[in-house]
Amino acid sequence: MKTPVNRLFVFLALAAITALFIGGCGSDSGTTTTTESENEAAATGGGAGATLTIKMGDFYFSPKNATAKAGLTTIEAPNEGNMEHELVLFKTNMDPAKLPTEATGDIDEEKLDKSEAAEEVGEIADVEPGETKSEEFKLTPGKYVMFCNIPGHYAQGMYGTLTVTE
Repeated sequence: MKTPVNRLFVFLALAAITALFIGGCGSDSGTTTTTESENEAAATGGGAGATLTIKMGDFYFSPKNATAKAGLTTIEAPNEGNMEHELVLFKTNMDPAKLPTEATGDIDEEKLDKSEAAEEVGEIADVEPGETKSEEFKLTPGKYVMFCNIPGHYAQGMYGTLTVTE
């Protein structure tokens, strides 16, 4: 016959083993869930040598509306999608949803660049799924648009803004 002390010992031992098992079974896939405001806060660069991460997925940028401080900024663009993407950056006050397009629905970059309302800053091109590419940009205060101009991507809503402050 078991004594109450033995039952207590068995119960505590099982509780300890269960706690260790539950704690050890978690996995860290490296992904986190954040709100849009947390994404915007995480994307804030800062002066010379700042890094801004803008994730690309199938037809989105995260954050969609990024902020950074003026100065030399490295933009890292990890492609978390299943197809190739790019990040094209223009300084302009234009609405990113109303940029000039060609008959195909893709951005007419030449027309946008020649307009007095926009100036091409550069791009991070040909980022394959699972890859990360980065480029350094000299950002001045103002508003920017970013978009993916791979055929069909802009029409699917793959665009956003970057606001650069002093």
